Amino acid sequence: MAKAITQSVADKPLQWLLIAGVVGGAGYLAIKKLIPSKITKIIEGAETEVSEDNPFSYTKFLSQKVPVGTQLLTFNNSAQSAKQIYDSLNSYFNDSEDICIGVFSSLGSKIKVAQVCEKFYMIYKRDILQYLKVGNKSFDFGTGGLSDEDYQRVLTIVKNKPKF
Repeated sequence: MAKAITQSVADKPLQWLLIAGVVGGAGYLAIKKLIPSKITKIIEGAETEVSEDNPFSYTKFLSQKVPVGTQLLTFNNSAQSAKQIYDSLNSYFNDSEDICIGVFSSLGSKIKVAQVCEKFYMIYKRDILQYLKVGNKSFDFGTGGLSDEDYQRVLTIVKNKPKF
């Protein structure tokens, strides 16, 4: 039996190579679906819970009734803040964690954080929490995004802000 398979492989190597590729590709896709990716684990975190109290869940947060007289950011101001966050973690050798943290500190309320998160997604097509974790690196050498301490610091800063 083994000799027959060996002879078949020797006689038709391209067909066997094609079969091995199809089986390998199918196996890869099956394993990829079964094992959650790093990004999926980040997105499943408690900070991404969809609720009216979570500004990182900006769609739900911004859909609630805003009290009259609440100061909101203009489109340009929220886009500028989103750009500052993006630029602060978009370099290969000199990330500026302090700038990123400073942007979140300067926002006066959770609704302003939600506006910046929304503009960040609109402009860069990326989830801001995922970006804070991994940055914009093609290859992660342990230097992408904020450190765990700085990431938790951002979450704490936002958590302690007033809602409106």
